[in-house]
Amino acid sequence: MLRMTNVEVYYGSVRALNSVTLHVDEGELVTLIGSNGAGKSTVLKTVSGLTSPRVGAIEFLNQRIDGMSPTEIVRLGVVHCPEGRRVFPDMTVGENLDMGAYTRSDTDDIATDRDRVFERFPILHGRLHQRAGDLSGGQQQMLAIARAVLARPRLLMLDEPSLGLAPILVEQIADIIRDLHASGTTILLNEQNAEMALRLADRTYVLETGRVTLEGASEDLLQNEHVQKAYLEGTDN
Repeated sequence: MLRMTNVEVYYGSVRALNSVTLHVDEGELVTLIGSNGAGKSTVLKTVSGLTSPRVGAIEFLNQRIDGMSPTEIVRLGVVHCPEGRRVFPDMTVGENLDMGAYTRSDTDDIATDRDRVFERFPILHGRLHQRAGDLSGGQQQMLAIARAVLARPRLLMLDEPSLGLAPILVEQIADIIRDLHASGTTILLNEQNAEMALRLADRTYVLETGRVTLEGASEDLLQNEHVQKAYLEGTDN
């Protein structure tokens, strides 16, 4: 479904991604783990067209997308839920959700999907007319994911969805991601909580200083000595 081949990205003279090759197959949940600055968010930004690769190729559904605009990529079904929640604070919850479906014209199906969103995120239904900026951090994160789901993504990319949330809310976000995956959504997850990410994902890529240094089944990497020392110390894995 998604394939990056030998992708290199620069910020000025600094190389942020160094010959990154990875793939996500339809129906998979694939995660990226690594320390801050490893290049995980840059991978997602590059796939969504927010950053352009200097070298390499990106294909989605067997079509080259590097060089396309972010809007064109969204229309193909790639939806990026960025780090920091990024809701529209002065708009209501309902208006934020409407923005998720702005590329769609299937009005009846949008209404059905909206009802399903409220089943998955019941806390949002009771706050439909509330300013998004008045929601708690956890509620804003749920709104950001719900808005992305309303776009009917073929590939949903989640960037640090648990960042800054209390442990009980982290578990709620993990349950939502698990449910989306179980319903058939293909997901590329960048998550600083490596233990949570490894337990959610089918496969994992480890990024270090812009390079993929390890990849494999998540259950195998949970037992990998380097992964345990670098990313799982202090957890009860």
